[in-house]
Amino acid sequence: MITCIHPQAVIFDLDGTLLDTAPDIIAACNATLEHFGYQPISTERALTQVTSGMRALLKLGVPNAAEHEAAIEGPMRDYFAQYYLDHINDLTQPFAGITELLCELEARGIKVAVVTNKYESMAQKLLAQYDFYRQLSLILGCDSLEHSKPHPEPILKALAHLGVAPYDAVYIGDHLNDIKAANCAKTRSAVALWGYGPAECGNAASWHAHYLLPSVADLRTLCLG
Repeated sequence: MITCIHPQAVIFDLDGTLLDTAPDIIAACNATLEHFGYQPISTERALTQVTSGMRALLKLGVPNAAEHEAAIEGPMRDYFAQYYLDHINDLTQPFAGITELLCELEARGIKVAVVTNKYESMAQKLLAQYDFYRQLSLILGCDSLEHSKPHPEPILKALAHLGVAPYDAVYIGDHLNDIKAANCAKTRSAVALWGYGPAECGNAASWHAHYLLPSVADLRTLCLG
């Protein structure tokens, strides 16, 4: 049973936690593969690497990927990045209940931030297209600091910016790296089971998170009661 922990701050991962970004990421990957003469990959296969980065996704669709490493690291990755920026919010949408939850957190005076392994410029461009953008106290990407998740540095930076102690916050993410980062930062960790992480990282029950959340409604209970 999930009980309310009354946090002073809630820090979110982005992809697979706040927003269902996979359709646009996969579309950009497949547009890139087709542009360079390869076959597109299935959604099911892409979901095994969708938050692992552009290079990892491209390698799923490139036979003998090691032989084509230079192209994946160079022109293919560049094409992917530009295509995704140009189509960053064509198919993406918030997970059901997220927009309403963020409004409730603001109404209760609970601070909200985003710590993602997306590039900060991409995260800013995407999140700015949603009304809840103004409610976000801070957005940190994989290039905002020296280290990115699973290192705790970005979460510690967010906590310092928010002026909240680790034990008064909770970090919500769908990936094993999210939970590792939160636990190393000594803050409470919760798995967004509606996200992509379990398809990439296996059974979330083995990740040592403080909470496993099957739905956004469960997250609301955790934060607001």
